[in-house]
Amino acid sequence: MRTVWNYVLLAFCAGLLLGAWIGVYHERTVFHQFWSHGPDTQKILARLSRKLNLTPQQEQQVQLLLEAKREKILSLHRQMSAQFEAIRLSMREGMAQILTPEQEVKFSQMTQEWDKRHHLIPSNSQTRVSSTTILSSQ
Repeated sequence: MRTVWNYVLLAFCAGLLLGAWIGVYHERTVFHQFWSHGPDTQKILARLSRKLNLTPQQEQQVQLLLEAKREKILSLHRQMSAQFEAIRLSMREGMAQILTPEQEVKFSQMTQEWDKRHHLIPSNSQTRVSSTTILSSQ
């Protein structure tokens, strides 16, 4: 009897972990797609049309509105991405000034791995922040 409960618990934990992994993967994919290509105006229009029972004229007007705002959303994202990148690099430069040379090497490796994992820099890039680079740029 105890063995059965162990298998039930194991199956439950495996399902929980698999579900969490699939959820995180899906969320990252959807989030990346949204910010890379903007909102899917066709999906939004179809949902609004179905739920609000839009007339063909309303569908056309909503589609024009969605397309116009889509460009503004993408433009805002590009501006915010540049600002975010500047802040992120500034933080890394500040960290490099605080760390010892040994810690700085480890920190550089950590940031390269993080950037590669999050697709912030091409995987073949060897961008590295070092105190010499920071001091020479000041």
